[in-house]
Amino acid sequence: MKHSDHFLCGIIVAGIMLTALPERARASDRYVLNQTPQTIERYFGRYWTRLTRTENGVTRITYTYSPRGLQRVFPNTRVDRFAITFVENRSQSISVAITGSPDALSFTYNRADSSRLYEYIFGYRPPIRQQLSSRFTGNETIYDYEDCLGDGIATRYTLGGAAQFLLSEAELHYNERCKPPYTR
Repeated sequence: MKHSDHFLCGIIVAGIMLTALPERARASDRYVLNQTPQTIERYFGRYWTRLTRTENGVTRITYTYSPRGLQRVFPNTRVDRFAITFVENRSQSISVAITGSPDALSFTYNRADSSRLYEYIFGYRPPIRQQLSSRFTGNETIYDYEDCLGDGIATRYTLGGAAQFLLSEAELHYNERCKPPYTR
């Protein structure tokens, strides 16, 4: 083969690889919501604890999992809890309790943080981040937020204090308003 033939073959192979890239990148997607505990175990390992609660006739089972993977995603924090709640044996929400380190009141859960959490859980970056709601709770600096991250997923969290740090858990859950198209 001549040098020009090698060059042409290289261009063709590169073109094929580039057109396949989005499909390959999406191959790592994980379906986490509306899945069984067995499916979730394949993604995040065996559960640590299991808590069953029944309220208004609805039984919720919350499994906690090792936060070790999340600790790598948020290295300058302390991940206190990683849990998934199931109703009728299907995952409904994912919650993560993250605090700042060494100052517990320093983790703010900003756009980059919610993107990293989403990517860790679902295997790809969120398509959007669009605020769905914010509510002043009546306390001087405490606000409840819900943001759309796309593909039917929203994140709910509470920020407070002068620095607006995360007060409770960050939660990922299904929200019909977060499905494409993203025009609001």
